Amino acid sequence: MRRLLLPAALVLMSGCVHDISVAPELARVKKVRPVTIERSVAYYIPPERYALSVTTPGGNNDQLRYSPYKESEPALKKVLENVFTEVHRIDSLDDAKIDKYHIRFIFVPQIETISYSSSNVDWQPTKFNFTLDVAFLDADKKAFYRSHAEGRGITNFGRYKDNPAYAAEVASRSAFLQFQNEIIDQRNLFK
Repeated sequence: MRRLLLPAALVLMSGCVHDISVAPELARVKKVRPVTIERSVAYYIPPERYALSVTTPGGNNDQLRYSPYKESEPALKKVLENVFTEVHRIDSLDDAKIDKYHIRFIFVPQIETISYSSSNVDWQPTKFNFTLDVAFLDADKKAFYRSHAEGRGITNFGRYKDNPAYAAEVASRSAFLQFQNEIIDQRNLFK
């Protein structure tokens, strides 16, 4: 009997891994400034980033697992569509679409996340940071600007009982909206 109890106790102490999504709610990634840039642009997520699965701390010694690039790609596309007249996804920096669609600028995102929870009972994150750095490249693949956005989400039990990923969603949405504003603020770069 003791042999069975010891492994069970170790499993309980080691915590579980919970899958969440860090994607922002697309309906809340809105265009709030009346700026449209008449350019054909693209975004590129390298395959190793797109496939990346991340595990970070949750509450109660549990962990969170998510795929930041894959889950937030629709938000990246929506932000670009909110500002530019034509947006394409490219599969490499040598993609034939660059010439075919007369793409002038390419956006390459880099995402970093940090999660935390002070809860000793629940696994949901109570704090989440989502950092979005985006390299701006011209059609010749030369970097000419780098944006930086940092979203933070904080929650409590009342919020995360209905949406376990609430803090992550708030953080990612904030970062993408900051990125959108930075593109608009720097619109003179896209002449």
